[in-house]
Amino acid sequence: MLQNIQNQRVHILSPGFEFNWIIESFNKSRPDKIYLMRKPDKNEKAAKVIEEIKKFAKRTNAELEIIKSDGDVYDMIKETKRIFELENGNLIYLSISSGERDYVSAFILASMLFCRSAKEVHLYSLKEGEFIDLPHFEVKLPKPEVIEAIKFVGEKRKCIKRDLKKHMFDNKLLVVENKSKFEGHNQYVKLNRSVLDSAIDWGLIKIEGKRKGSRIYLTEEGEKWFKIFK
Repeated sequence: MLQNIQNQRVHILSPGFEFNWIIESFNKSRPDKIYLMRKPDKNEKAAKVIEEIKKFAKRTNAELEIIKSDGDVYDMIKETKRIFELENGNLIYLSISSGERDYVSAFILASMLFCRSAKEVHLYSLKEGEFIDLPHFEVKLPKPEVIEAIKFVGEKRKCIKRDLKKHMFDNKLLVVENKSKFEGHNQYVKLNRSVLDSAIDWGLIKIEGKRKGSRIYLTEEGEKWFKIFK
């Protein structure tokens, strides 16, 4: 595992087949750490790129970690988020002009969803050795309590409303400030207003039935968010 020293330049990329551009760009941007993310294949061209990056890292004393994963794009997003959190005191640079398409998509989405997990997040493009810093855009996320509810519903698949209420309040994810003899009723009101109404507005859940025994399901959009946050 790479050491975490603050304010370092951390590059995350997936290798393509053109190593000259990558090395020339590294010579200009001077990375302190490099995370190389790839699928565990045997592609000879990609292997050559990796060897050249290893030589660069050895020559410049840059730290290098190679991460192999055969997961889908959601796994790649979560792995990128993990690096953001690990390197939260550093400057993150994500290459979006080289490498496998799924990784490029994951880097862009991670930069939009989780840019606040790191000190700074930058997207960059390589063109014949030029290091081009690109703008990135932040996506507004649902409230933390909504995300936690989505995770619970996704795990249960068919979630009863009373079970979600118990989970949210037992784990202090929701709190009713003013205690009263109507605490149970007030918890349902809090659950509806703070979580369920918001999740419906986001298009993440659908509810069948009424009252405590109603069933809560993830929508197609909710399933996508669940895959990212589970």
